[in-house]
Amino acid sequence: MMSRLSIALVAALAVAGCATQQRTAEVARFHLGQPIPSDTIAIVPLYGNEAFNLEYRTYADALLRELAAAGFRPVSYGDKPAYEAIMKVEQTTRPDPRPRPRSSFSFGVGLGGGGYRSGGGVSVGGAVPIGRPPRESLVRVNFLSLQIKRRSDNSIVWEGRATEALADRDGKAALPDAVPGLAHALLAGFPGPAGRTVIVPVN
Repeated sequence: MMSRLSIALVAALAVAGCATQQRTAEVARFHLGQPIPSDTIAIVPLYGNEAFNLEYRTYADALLRELAAAGFRPVSYGDKPAYEAIMKVEQTTRPDPRPRPRSSFSFGVGLGGGGYRSGGGVSVGGAVPIGRPPRESLVRVNFLSLQIKRRSDNSIVWEGRATEALADRDGKAALPDAVPGLAHALLAGFPGPAGRTVIVPVN
C-alpha cells in the first residue's frame, strides 16, 4: 500500500501538472501567399454602433496590439488608413461532453424476513447517495475572427479565425480574459500558413 507521503506527493504533482497545462487555440488563416506590405490599419466595427461600446473597444485594443507586433501601424479610422480590419468576437456555451464524476459514497437500507430455506418473507433494499448531485458542467467556446481589407480597392488581403474552448469554471473563460490570448494566437507568425487549421499556443 502507498504511504500517506507517497499519496500526498502524487496529488501535488497532479495539481502542478494541471496548473502548468498550456492553453491552445484552433486557428485557420487564408491569404494568397503574396507579401502584405506593412502600413497603417484601423479596426472597423462589424456593426456601426459597436464603435461606442466599451467592451468592443477593449477587444479592439487587444487586437491592435497584436497587429502592431505583426508590423502594422494602428491609427484611428478617421485618419484614412491603408487597411481596414473587421473584427468579430462571440461566445457560445455547450454541455461538457466529458462524463461527470458520480458520488461513490452511499449506504443501503433493507428489510428482510424468513430464511434462505423457508422461501418466505419480504426483502426491500436500496442505496441512498450522500451529498448533492454534481452540477452540469459547461464549456465556453470563444471565437475571434479578423478580415483585413485594402481600403483603396476594398479587396481582402488576409482573413483568419481563432477558437478556444474552456471549461466554464476556468478563470480565462470569460471573453474579456480570453480575447487577448486569441488575438495573439491568431496573428502569431503573421501571415501564417494559408488554408490550414493549426493548433497554436495561447499566450
